[in-house]
Amino acid sequence: MMDIALPLVISTSTVAMLMFIDRLYLKYVSTEAMNACLSGGFTSFAFSSFFIGIIGFSTALVAQYFGAGKHPNCPKVLTQTIIFSCLSTPIILILIPVGRLVLATAGLSEGEMAQAQIYLTILMAGNVLDLFRQSFNGYFGGLGNTRVVLLSTFAMAIANVCANYILIFGKLGFPALGIMGAGYGTLFAWFVGLITLCVVYMKQIQFSEYQLLKSFQLDMVILKKLVRFGLASGLRITLLIFAIDLTILAFQSYGVEVSTAITVIFTWFQTLFIPVIGLEIGTMSLAGRFVGARDLDSASDSVFSGLFLVSVYTLILSLACLVITPTMVNLFLGPDSSEETRDLAIWGTQLNAFIMSILAWSSILGGALRGAGDTYGVMIISAGFWWLQYALVVILIHMFGLHPDEVLTIYVLSSPLLLIAMVIRFRSGAWRKFDLAS
Repeated sequence: MMDIALPLVISTSTVAMLMFIDRLYLKYVSTEAMNACLSGGFTSFAFSSFFIGIIGFSTALVAQYFGAGKHPNCPKVLTQTIIFSCLSTPIILILIPVGRLVLATAGLSEGEMAQAQIYLTILMAGNVLDLFRQSFNGYFGGLGNTRVVLLSTFAMAIANVCANYILIFGKLGFPALGIMGAGYGTLFAWFVGLITLCVVYMKQIQFSEYQLLKSFQLDMVILKKLVRFGLASGLRITLLIFAIDLTILAFQSYGVEVSTAITVIFTWFQTLFIPVIGLEIGTMSLAGRFVGARDLDSASDSVFSGLFLVSVYTLILSLACLVITPTMVNLFLGPDSSEETRDLAIWGTQLNAFIMSILAWSSILGGALRGAGDTYGVMIISAGFWWLQYALVVILIHMFGLHPDEVLTIYVLSSPLLLIAMVIRFRSGAWRKFDLAS
């Protein structure tokens, strides 16, 4: 688990830091630009998450073929994800006006809405680069060769930090583009990460067991399997992200001050939680490999390894959220920020200490279930929970008119329901019946 997951944890931590730095850069442009980076970026991801979710299932598919000793099928999975990415791109482009409409009707301030729409348009227009990058990440993750993913992420990080600094603030003769610069810098980073993965992939020609040169063809059996089982993963992440996105927009509709506090709270949660996704993918890869080899006891052991590691990680970060909260919040808030914004940001960051552990344990169990092939069970649990959470927030805000900190508290304290549902599903043993490699 450490061999597979540690590079993924470092990789996802790097991605989290890129988002963190982007918002930190934009803080010096304006508060509305920083907020728009969250609302526009998250809404953009919501509209592409369905396709990313299906592509992401390739990790489990490659892992099961690898575990079953069917090595030539591993690169064939990658070819099918590339084909699927090409077919998905026109749909994402068509959805750009819908994404802009969502932001226009979310109750954001005029300045934040305009900048969020610009950021969303740039990211969705260039999303094909990220789909290709995610395809290669899924392949190498399934093989357990996660150091390649880490190498690509480092290259992407350097490109992102440099390009965004130059384009946002107008350095080296470039005009200062503000949030447009953040969008273009992200596209450039995706491109650099993709090129790095392609170079490493082509070096695998020397490994005859993979028959790489014979993999560049349409394989309807594998493509159907990817879509059939990945469909639930795509729906899961889409429904989840849309529910979270609409929840964030609901909080941001309180006004600029609350919107700023929510941006700070979610930025810290996102930055600290995203590394957990590395452990989730590692658990999915390892569990899928053992299920493919029909070693179900080892598959169970991999889950408990993931739970142990994520418990240690979240314990440390939860203590940080409780002990150094003012320092964390002040990094994004200036001296002119209102007391309402500061108090809400501090309270929400402290609540992160509780919800982080709950969601981390849920993620590990969900990753193991998806690695085994139980994608529909995980989809129903995840989607149902997050949409109930969104409905709860809307009711508390619009029907009961509660204060933002009260709504946030109730929202966080209801999170154990997700963990309880995941535990029940895992203990049912339904995942033991799946065999995708046959």
